[in-house]
Amino acid sequence: MTTLTLILRQPAQLGDRARDDFVLTTMDYLPGAVARGALAGAWIAANGEPTGAGRAEFLRLFEGGVRYGALLRPGTEADSLAVVRHKYKPDDGCEVVDYDRAAGDAPPTRCPDCGSPLEPARPGLFTDNPAETPKTRRRTSVAIGESGVARRGQLFTRETLPAGESFTGTLIADDPDDLTLLQKLGQVRVGGRRTTHGLADIAIGDQPPPGPQQLDATTLVLRLRTPGVFTDDLGRPSPQPGDAELTRVLGAAARVTRRWTRWQEVSGWHVASGLPKPAELAVAAGSAFIVESEREVDALALERLSRRGVGLRRHEGFGDLAPPPLLRDGRAAKQEKLRHVNRLRDDAAPLFGVPVRFPARWPALRTLITGHAGGQPDATSRLRQAAAQFPDPGIAQALRAFLSLPAADAQALAEELGQL
Repeated sequence: MTTLTLILRQPAQLGDRARDDFVLTTMDYLPGAVARGALAGAWIAANGEPTGAGRAEFLRLFEGGVRYGALLRPGTEADSLAVVRHKYKPDDGCEVVDYDRAAGDAPPTRCPDCGSPLEPARPGLFTDNPAETPKTRRRTSVAIGESGVARRGQLFTRETLPAGESFTGTLIADDPDDLTLLQKLGQVRVGGRRTTHGLADIAIGDQPPPGPQQLDATTLVLRLRTPGVFTDDLGRPSPQPGDAELTRVLGAAARVTRRWTRWQEVSGWHVASGLPKPAELAVAAGSAFIVESEREVDALALERLSRRGVGLRRHEGFGDLAPPPLLRDGRAAKQEKLRHVNRLRDDAAPLFGVPVRFPARWPALRTLITGHAGGQPDATSRLRQAAAQFPDPGIAQALRAFLSLPAADAQALAEELGQL
């Protein structure tokens, strides 16, 4: 189990920095520290103050034994600072829309097709479908003084996210049994005004965490989904992971050879003690690093780095790794995807005839196809048996081809077959 999903049952105000215009905005994601604090609050509500026999469990869950990553809405990701995008809306005819310098792209200063200036991405979340941005609600109220009386002329505006929004991110535990303890906590509360806002359900799933992108046998790209806290040998803030840390995790001498970063200040509030957390310099979410290793990086080292993250204060949500960035498709990518979809349809063409030629077999077969695409091992095993026993050789070969598809292609094809 490596993912935490939080679903809002009430509107939530996820506090952002205070503004001079008395508008209290909300973030559209949950930092790892917020997820950790919400679960810690639920633990205290269920078990009381972490003293005596329960203290060891509390410390293991919230002070080092579990790593909490940022929780993001589906279809969003921390924008990589290595990406260069169109400053203005691209045309449909642009050959390339977004460039990833960490992957080797060399973007021009202007788009050769539409003439728009190109500029590096900025820290923040990116989605390739802006229409799915949550509709925040604004409510303006009168400030209340210590005596409980409204303060004349003092208004403030609060933004909230609507109920029903879901967020998913990384949750890694040294001991898998600790995830079971967290799952049993049930509902939590996040954000401000917790008596009437922020009630949410939690679910723990089983998906591999995002990890480094491997360019070749010895070259990796590390991208941060959350700010990273790094220090040099003297304890001073550093703009990148240290050589010693990378060497220890990868099992071979390694170092950062190129980076795209920005500084930011991180702080926060420790609810249990009622004290502010120390402010310190961190590298912003979206920062990217090229890492060179002296030896080939094996799959075990990549998995270890994915589960661990990089830098300090990782259990608080810092140093969480991000997958490759979301890049909008240009004309070339759209044409290649269309060709790819057509190839998939050609390979699976016999399956589209099953409802007509074998109507009695189709309902069960469709269920197995959908289950395999959804990652159900039992459905995959039974679909293999169906392919081996199917009376038509062409359909049997199409089923075997479907079983060999990558997960994304299998899901796309299963959606089309599911409509028959």
